[in-house]
Parts: sequence; structure tokens; C-alpha cells
Amino acid sequence: MSARREARALSAAFTFLTRLPLGALASHDPADLPRSAAYFPVVGAVVGAIGAVVLVLGLRLWMPMIAVLLSVCATVWVTGAFHEDALADSLDGFGGGWSRDQVLAIMKDSRVGSYALIGMILVVAVKVAALTSIAQTTDALHAAAGLVAAHTLGRWSSLPLIRAYPYVRQSMDGDRASAGRPFVASVTTARIVAGTVLTIAIVGVSLAHRAWIAGLVSVIVTWIAGRYFARRIGGITGDALGAANQAVEVCVYLALAARW
Repeated sequence: MSARREARALSAAFTFLTRLPLGALASHDPADLPRSAAYFPVVGAVVGAIGAVVLVLGLRLWMPMIAVLLSVCATVWVTGAFHEDALADSLDGFGGGWSRDQVLAIMKDSRVGSYALIGMILVVAVKVAALTSIAQTTDALHAAAGLVAAHTLGRWSSLPLIRAYPYVRQSMDGDRASAGRPFVASVTTARIVAGTVLTIAIVGVSLAHRAWIAGLVSVIVTWIAGRYFARRIGGITGDALGAANQAVEVCVYLALAARW
């Protein structure tokens, strides 16, 4: 691996997953995308860190719920609601479709249905409630660390799913949900190991002795998501990966907010 090539892969990961203005550092070369998956957790850490800064600053001015809501807004803005959009499509697809073809067709439809609308309201509400609970029962730094860890682990979930399950969409033209296609067959064992090591390091530094709880929850949720996708549609799509990302993020918040 050359340092230059890996730098381009890292840049591609940020370009693909966020709307951060990288300027001359941005990589728009499709050839860099397959190698970028290993750096998804790094992108998650940066997104979470941005939310954490907003949270800590917000707590100086407002009550915890307002500060948390602003931090969630910041992460959504930074990513352009990339994974939230995927979750909304998945909620409509898996909620409204009975057969595999129905699920895939609904997920591809750009219109928002009742499952997506109600589901996203509930997901955001759970995020805000869990983070507010952490901020109130511990302190701002614990909530900030939870943001970094949850976003890191959420992005990590894509790696084992891409590696373990087939990508089920066949069409390329005009298919919004084919966001995961560039990474098919590119997440090698070495890339998974690299991404996992980065994830462990980031989460370990963020959460210290609580890192194992977040890590265990993430592995379990990712495994359940993979099995569910395989049963319903025979594999994964870009929307499915985004939905798993959001599920892991929410469950990490819930785990950290739980009264153990």
C-alpha cells in the first residue's frame, strides 16, 4: 500500500460519506472508492467529533435536550442525511413490501411513505432522549464520547456486511440505491482488519472501560441486521447498509444510557 494511494482512499471516504468541503484534497475518482471502505470508521469519528463539539458548546448555553438536538442536527448536516435517507427508504421497503422484489422496488422509490416518516421521527427521538440521558446522568464529555463512538461503530458495520453478503441490486443506471456497489468484492480481509483496528482504537480512546459494551452491542446489531437482510432480500443494498449504520448508532446510545 502506498501512502499516496491510501491518502486518496481516505479522501474518497470523506467525499462519499460527507459534505465536508475538502477543496483540493477531495477525491472524485471512482477508482479510489473501493479502497476507501476501511476508512469509514475514521469518517464516523470525525462526524461524531463535530457533533460532540456542538454538544459541549451547546450545553454552555442551553438545557441538555436543546444542546443534544443541535448536535444531532450538526451530524445530519455534515453527512447530508446520507444514512438517514437510507434508513427511511429501508423502513418503507421492509415495512411495506412482502416479497423481495416489492421491498427492492419500494426502497428505490424516492417518495416518502408512512413507515419512513414515523420511523425517522421515532429514531431521532430515541437518539435525542438517549444522549440527553447520558448528558444528564454523567456529564457532557461522556455524551460527547458516546457520539464519537456511536458514529464510528455505525460506519464500521458496513465492512462485515459488505464482506459477508451479496449485493442484490443488478441495475446500475438510475439506481439511487446502488451506493454500496463500488465496494462489492473490495472489502478484503486486510481491509476489514484495518478498519476494525481503527475502530477499536477510536472507540477505546473515546469510551475507555465502557468500550466493550458499545463494541459488543455493535457486533450483535450488525449480525442481526445481516441475517434479517439475507432473509428478506437475499443480501444487502446501499440502503440496507445505511439502515444498519443507524441501528448500530441508536443501540450504542441506548447501551451507554442504560442503568447497568
